[in-house]
Amino acid sequence: MHTSQQILAAIAEEIKIIKHLYSKMTPEQLTFSPGEKMRTTEELLRYLSYVSISIAEWHRAQIQGDDAKGLFQKHVEAAKAMDIKTFPDVMDEQYKQVAAILNAYSTDDLQNKTVKTFTGTDITLGAATVKTVLTYLATYRMQLFLYIKQSGQPELDTYNCWLGMDRPPQ
Repeated sequence: MHTSQQILAAIAEEIKIIKHLYSKMTPEQLTFSPGEKMRTTEELLRYLSYVSISIAEWHRAQIQGDDAKGLFQKHVEAAKAMDIKTFPDVMDEQYKQVAAILNAYSTDDLQNKTVKTFTGTDITLGAATVKTVLTYLATYRMQLFLYIKQSGQPELDTYNCWLGMDRPPQ
């Protein structure tokens, strides 16, 4: 099982890559959507701006129903109001908030405390954090990479997506 510090290092790496990808975008790419009824790049960025903190707070609070909807709604509203130019700073703040939550847990908490998943099954807090907080960032990072490539940055490659850097000159 992972420690809080190991999970936070992985989250920090995902946020670093997401911010790198954001830096590669042009303003025109914000309106790109790969298809009907799919998010635009801007909508994806807004979702990324709160996905990990909202889940970390939900795990901590372990609330269901309308209370959980309220917890998520406050993040949705903040994302809607966010100036998209501040996205990197918002991602840094999200990391600080997630870190504060995870640093409050002991290794025993991560390994033995159980929380409910969205489907209502029990899972250890550590596994839940990796499965959601971390995995959601990685998944939506990949989606952001694909959106950016499709909307006019075909030169981006695996270095950009997996390492958060441009390919070094050969």
